[in-house]
Amino acid sequence: MMLAFVFAANFSYAQEMKAEKYENPEWVSIAYIKFKPMKKDPAMNIIENYFAKADQDAGIDAPTAYHLAYGDYDMMVIWDMKDGIETLNWKTTPDDVKWMKSMGKIAGGQDKAMAKLEEFMSYVETWDNTLARKE
Repeated sequence: MMLAFVFAANFSYAQEMKAEKYENPEWVSIAYIKFKPMKKDPAMNIIENYFAKADQDAGIDAPTAYHLAYGDYDMMVIWDMKDGIETLNWKTTPDDVKWMKSMGKIAGGQDKAMAKLEEFMSYVETWDNTLARKE
């Protein structure tokens, strides 16, 4: 009897509902990063001397980074998705291409840029991603 009541209540509510889309939603991509023991400092060196400089050289907004005081992760990095959820339809975004060109210029070639990316990732123990919508 209770199940029938819940179903009827939900059905009547659904009839009153209207489809509604968010107006100008702002989406972000969030990475939670845990570094291997004793590897946070060398990772931060790469971020400061390569990644941040590539952001600046490419004219791309740098992500917002938080260094976490405790918990399962060392760092949270938030990238604004300027094209919103549409960003997910790209295998490689135009900004990714500009950024990698800048990385190549800063590192002394694309092969050295890829080596820096691989070195950075070798310092990472765990990298988890999620998406969020700003309210």
